[in-house]
Amino acid sequence: MSNAPSLELDSATLVEEYDRLGIRQFHHGLQLLDVLGLREGERVLDVGCGTGRLTESAAQRVRAHGEVLGLDPLPLRVQRALERAQGRFAARVGRAETLETVPDAHYDVVYLNSVIHWIPDQAQALREAWRVLKPGARIGFTTMPEEAPHDLHVVLQALFTREPEWRSAGVGAPNKLTRERSAALLRDAGFEVTHNEIRAFGDTFEHVDDVLAFSQSSSFGNFLSSLTPEDIALVRARLVKALEPHRSARGYELTRRMIFATAHKPLAH
Repeated sequence: MSNAPSLELDSATLVEEYDRLGIRQFHHGLQLLDVLGLREGERVLDVGCGTGRLTESAAQRVRAHGEVLGLDPLPLRVQRALERAQGRFAARVGRAETLETVPDAHYDVVYLNSVIHWIPDQAQALREAWRVLKPGARIGFTTMPEEAPHDLHVVLQALFTREPEWRSAGVGAPNKLTRERSAALLRDAGFEVTHNEIRAFGDTFEHVDDVLAFSQSSSFGNFLSSLTPEDIALVRARLVKALEPHRSARGYELTRRMIFATAHKPLAH
């Protein structure tokens, strides 16, 4: 079991910011749905659904005869997901490690988009996914690769290394994976790996404040939460200078890299 982020730091402001800036995670989530090959009429579980943008897309793909449930441990984000759903999918508060309200062998697809790196007990989360999936069903997740960090994380790590009191803030999610570890987790849970690669995505941010807001909202308030307001202001000032090599006429251009890992549950086990 690894590090657990706080679930008590989320706010209505962070939810609004995530809905605005989290489109980046939505776009690579669409690619995950493509790899998983969602089909009309299937039952789908979105673990860590956030505000429900990708959940909505999954519901569009399985259409009226399908079934989609989004789970998230953050009530404010579930509330926004329900507002977005308008009856097209269900959403409720829930944790990846404890899907006790979800029946055995019920779903055709389970996915976790930019989620598993926040989960302390990743092995338990995958065991639960195994339990709720039908034989032959599919699982997939995207996660930030430890061996190929985002451009922003490289810059931040260099800044934080220079200030010992900032090191506790951490960079990125606390439970990063490598491609090798991603595959091993799936195999240890009983799955057969079908896809495992790193894809790169280009992000453009107009202002440094959007860079920080994206990191804060996508981490539900954990990013820089251990720092004082004065230190955060200093981080911002130094980040402006550190990001200058990434500036173009359109703004700050930064590359994110994501592991795409999918697998299926064998028909016989």
